[in-house]
Amino acid sequence: MNTQSVNPANDFANLKVRDLVVQNFHAAELFEKLGIDFCCKGNKNLKEALTEKQIPEKIFIEELNKVNYSSAGETERYSEWDLNFLAQYIVNNHHGYVRNAVPQISAHLQKVFNAHGEKYPYIKEVQNEFAAIAEELMSHMMKEERVLFPLIKYLVDSKNFNEKPKNGGYGTIQNPINQMEREHVSAGNSLQKIRELTSDFNLPQDACTTFRLTYQELEEFEADLHKHIHLENNILFPRAIELETGLMAETK
Repeated sequence: MNTQSVNPANDFANLKVRDLVVQNFHAAELFEKLGIDFCCKGNKNLKEALTEKQIPEKIFIEELNKVNYSSAGETERYSEWDLNFLAQYIVNNHHGYVRNAVPQISAHLQKVFNAHGEKYPYIKEVQNEFAAIAEELMSHMMKEERVLFPLIKYLVDSKNFNEKPKNGGYGTIQNPINQMEREHVSAGNSLQKIRELTSDFNLPQDACTTFRLTYQELEEFEADLHKHIHLENNILFPRAIELETGLMAETK
């Protein structure tokens, strides 16, 4: 199905949110705007997601066409990339971003709390939620880089050398993937809590420059993590599972 021409009568019954984003990542911009989770809950039926948000299908199609038109020719074909290349892309771009952004945002949150915490005590809760996200993500990324992504590379190498992989010690790649997906949900829930605490990053009227900057950084962090999780949950992980299943089914 081409995202340029979604036919509600034919497509909405079975189409999932993730399907649109896998085919054209720029559709993520629309889902962000509408508040629809396309990463952790990307398997939700699109019709159901629109109903929950009380968004008419006709309006959604019009907005999607605008996104597709404005992004024509700019779509990265992540689903067609080599698995090793995609995994390294995630490490370089998203893991790298998190490691750089966390200390900066944490420092700015502390500065905002010092200046405005007495008047806006919810900032402390935002700090606590972000600290929990940061701690979990650091551990999460290390496990991906030291365990899961090397396993994916092993599967790719097995295919390239026409060998049946030995999966002793981890059973199936589905096991570490399940754990990573659970951690994705946890991080996503914490980010949603931050959005609720800040009333969708709605700044108070007396917000200083650092206050404004920190909200911008938190929104950027959220958007990056959504893309990060989408690339793993909806593209990298399913393809790795499919690769392992195919390799284990082959007889030499």
